[in-house]
Amino acid sequence: MKCKNSEEYTIYENIRKELYDDSSVIELSSLNATETALIIVDMINGFVHFGALSSDRINSIITPVSTLMKKCSERNIKIAAFADSHKSSAAEFSAFPPHCTEDSDESQIIPEIENICNFTLIRKNSTNGFHAPDFRTFLNDNPKINTFIVCGDCTDICVNNFCITLKTYFDQLDLASKIFVPVNAVETFNAGLHDADFMNTASLFLMKTSGIDIVKEIL
Repeated sequence: MKCKNSEEYTIYENIRKELYDDSSVIELSSLNATETALIIVDMINGFVHFGALSSDRINSIITPVSTLMKKCSERNIKIAAFADSHKSSAAEFSAFPPHCTEDSDESQIIPEIENICNFTLIRKNSTNGFHAPDFRTFLNDNPKINTFIVCGDCTDICVNNFCITLKTYFDQLDLASKIFVPVNAVETFNAGLHDADFMNTASLFLMKTSGIDIVKEIL
């Protein structure tokens, strides 16, 4: 990030410190398992291992995501995993290179996590999984769930879009909700002006100021 002056740089560094150093750590045992769901966003081959939108940075969160899945499964917390799955004529391809077409290897959950435990697979056709019909079914089938742990990629696109929409959905209904995003289990990519460190910081801060709980990690 290029700041115009030292004051802007100080503001940016203070935000980073608050997000990465001063964020709280949450104990999974402190959450009511029957009211909690783990949502995994786009941990698929096309963003992790190969394809036009894959990134080595996403590899770095495979272990924390895997750990979260195991811990949540042990506590019988429901788990849902989004997976981009587009038709070859997808409207989204006007903004992004063609990627993760339906039934392709790119659209499959990465092998490192696919067999860890049972989860609900939700295929989506946009950067906002909230709009996927199967996610609305997941919500309707689990009316007691009001606490969500969201991990995966990309922090500033699919994670950000989903979390803010989910939060405002519950707010619109005047229903209490908690959304936790663990910093150690979300990531984005580097590409030209899309600086991953800056975009992570900016999107995490945006989510925090939208009422979403940004935490270091969930133990």
